[in-house]
Amino acid sequence: MYMNKFIYLLIVPLFLSSCSYLLTDHKNDYLREKQEKSLDLPENLTTRPIIDYYPINSSNTETIGNEYNIPMPQQVFSSGTSNEVRMHKLGEIRWVYVETLPSSAWPMMNDFWITSGYSLAKSDPTSGIIESTNIGDSEIKSKLVMKVEHGIRQASSEIFVTHLEEIEGQWIRVAGDDNLEEETMRKVLDYFATTPPSGGTSLVALNLNYGQKAALIQDDSQVSFIELNLEYARAWAAVDRALKEALIDVNDLDRDEGVFYVNFSREEQKGFIRRIFSGDSFNGDFKILVTEIDEKTCRVTISSEVEEAKAYERELLSEINQSLS
Repeated sequence: MYMNKFIYLLIVPLFLSSCSYLLTDHKNDYLREKQEKSLDLPENLTTRPIIDYYPINSSNTETIGNEYNIPMPQQVFSSGTSNEVRMHKLGEIRWVYVETLPSSAWPMMNDFWITSGYSLAKSDPTSGIIESTNIGDSEIKSKLVMKVEHGIRQASSEIFVTHLEEIEGQWIRVAGDDNLEEETMRKVLDYFATTPPSGGTSLVALNLNYGQKAALIQDDSQVSFIELNLEYARAWAAVDRALKEALIDVNDLDRDEGVFYVNFSREEQKGFIRRIFSGDSFNGDFKILVTEIDEKTCRVTISSEVEEAKAYERELLSEINQSLS
């Protein structure tokens, strides 16, 4: 009985005080707020890069009164849900493409090295590099180096393997039949194909997700282009493959000049869809130019001599960007 009375005496004041706070007008509470001191961050603090999809006004943007125009944000789209895994080859370079983020591919590749028979000497999730212990003999040291990178498509990964040997204090790529890169890459391909995805992700490898190699961008002058963080040979091959996957007709091409001449059509919608959307049929010729900016960066631009076709340039770039791999 005394316990019930004690609980009653405890709850009633709390209930009344809560009601009193809720029934009080708090619209002017902000006037009593005080400004706190700015947060001091350590000078050596490092942060992950931030992708600015919606940039704030700068001196280069067009200002009209109190309003201003900003460039369109980078294109965001899904890379698909097929969990596709395949091997690519360009010259002597091979890599495995897999539709999963690098932070998810990273723990799988660590497990691969444990089951592959090669011992781990280095595993750095910050750089995405995994190195094996010495697989050579007592005379020449040899090792396999794996690199996990973000792929061209969003939410995709690319796995590279290099076989190196130490000669006179320098690590150089193994040549000839002794090179184990193709054999190891096929084991990686089989591992991805036979191992069910765990759906997990590595928190220490999240920084690898920021290295996307392709982005559709519109600059301050309203010109759209695709920026590829690839060397020229691979950028050209990627655009060529994208045009084929997008079923865009290539009339002619010149690899030395970096030019594709294509025909892009947008058929008129029929029936019920036509009554909802007022899309007109379009068929035009375009010039796609792949330009090398530096050794690791290329730019894809589109132009047309027909004024009517200029409205479809960004749409064609979008089709190419979504088909890049």
